[in-house]
Amino acid sequence: MTYSKSQKEAVANHLRNKFISGETEGHEIVVALISMVKAERLLLEDVAPILLKVYFENPQGVLVALEKAHSLIDDEMVDSIIREVNEDKN
Repeated sequence: MTYSKSQKEAVANHLRNKFISGETEGHEIVVALISMVKAERLLLEDVAPILLKVYFENPQGVLVALEKAHSLIDDEMVDSIIREVNEDKN
């Protein structure tokens, strides 16, 4: 079940605040969002608007974060993280 509109806004605001405060880097936000897509909490079409909100509508910032995330991770890594989280829940 995917997040509601208000939950998506809360996620975007939370991630933006983490990014602004320096607690989270852009590529980490991308990984978190892709993990939420794979966990079926977000739709892939939700990712770009959230990233744009995090980056104050600056598409260049979004592209830099996406490129860095792409160079550091692959689908298998994201799947592995999700498996580990699911195992820890049980």
